[in-house]
Amino acid sequence: MKCCFRLIIMVTLACNNPVPIHVPQVSDTTIIDSTFTNQLIPEESGAPTSFVPGYYTGIIPCSDCFSITRKILLSADHQFHFKDVFNGKETAPLETMGQWQTTNDQLKLLVNNQVFKHFAVTNKGLSELSMTGAPAPLYPDTYLSPTIIGADNIAWMEKKAAGIDFFALGNEPFWLMEIDKDKQISFLRVDSTAPTVFAYAPAVQQNGQYIYNVQKDSATMQIVIKPEFCSDGMSDNWYEYRVEVRCGGVSYVGCGVKLNDFVP
Repeated sequence: MKCCFRLIIMVTLACNNPVPIHVPQVSDTTIIDSTFTNQLIPEESGAPTSFVPGYYTGIIPCSDCFSITRKILLSADHQFHFKDVFNGKETAPLETMGQWQTTNDQLKLLVNNQVFKHFAVTNKGLSELSMTGAPAPLYPDTYLSPTIIGADNIAWMEKKAAGIDFFALGNEPFWLMEIDKDKQISFLRVDSTAPTVFAYAPAVQQNGQYIYNVQKDSATMQIVIKPEFCSDGMSDNWYEYRVEVRCGGVSYVGCGVKLNDFVP
């Protein structure tokens, strides 16, 4: 009976005087790593990076039109070709060419040795700066991105899917040339019903040019590919190479484009 009475007293005291339970506050249990939270992920930061020549495109704001479609081809020989198309405005495109140079993660486009455009080179693309090169971008969060030249050309992309690594053409007279580095080089003239096909042989690099010499029976052909902006004169297509083909004692001059991961 005494034991039962003592037990009842203990339970009563426990209910009236509960043992406090500590509920941890955020400050007691959460440690904020300021080093991590203040550090941006490089892919998202627009951080400076090394410049790679190539074809860059993008849409930039326009104060008196819908937008500006901009494309720049920056060749390995430090030449550039620039074009702005003013969308929603009856104004002729702005098109020019010149030389490019890089200093301290910045890119300058020079026309007649005068700065025409100034860009920061970032891992998001090219961000336009003021003419003085001040670090604040003219158009925040607007970049010109590296693009595969001809990516919007269905015929070229079909050739790419078929395994063609390099495609060239010219006119006066009209001709076509295709290189499949795993198989062959084919050359078609306007007066031929079928292309002349040569076994592929690698090029020799000389003075910044790529030179192919191929042969089939008694027929020989030499192809000279030079990294340089080129226009076919028949379309708005841009090409990153100038091409000369010597075949059958005749020289054919035109333009070429790299379709796959291929060094001419």
